[in-house]
Amino acid sequence: MNLTQLGSITVRGLLLAAPLLTLVTPPAQAATRLPYGPNTCLPGYVWRAATPSDLVCVTPEVRAQVAADNRQAPGRHLPGSRNCRQGYVWREAYAGDAVCVLPAARTQARADNAQAQSRLVLSSGPETCLPGYVWRETVPGDHVCVTPAVRDQATLDNSQAAARQQPNSAACLPGYVWRDAYDGDAVCVAPATRQQAHDDNAQAEARRVR
Repeated sequence: MNLTQLGSITVRGLLLAAPLLTLVTPPAQAATRLPYGPNTCLPGYVWRAATPSDLVCVTPEVRAQVAADNRQAPGRHLPGSRNCRQGYVWREAYAGDAVCVLPAARTQARADNAQAQSRLVLSSGPETCLPGYVWRETVPGDHVCVTPAVRDQATLDNSQAAARQQPNSAACLPGYVWRDAYDGDAVCVAPATRQQAHDDNAQAEARRVR
């Protein structure tokens, strides 16, 4: 898959010369910055992300609360049980969601679920992904459709790129290989991640709205 040169600088040159320019955007910002296809949120909303596949559109404040509730979940359960401590209830943002939250947070989750469809951008372009897939965005313009988990891995790998290279070299440290998601992709990743990138490239057309 050939992502064209950015001006006179190749993508590889950009990654090697300025590793800090790689994608490290927090998911809450990315959800408003990029069009993801059928699950794109209207301006002012972001993906809730109670789980990686939770694409319900909510306000940034609600998303932040959801993340905080996820972090606090273990301390809100009764020992050795899925039951909540007194004062907390299951969130029920999705089937099987047993994260313990304040009752107001469960009410908010139900309200957001009810409003989910009305908060989506309904138009789609030629590179729109099928439901369940999002643009990979290893670099701007990488519109290969992948699962949200793969996109998150790509963002993480970009943020770790400089630490995985030999000093003053494009070569990877032992145990890592170039990702090769596109021509010139020299981000160092685990071999399984490179294979995933090749597999996703091969499935790219089948994962788009036609």
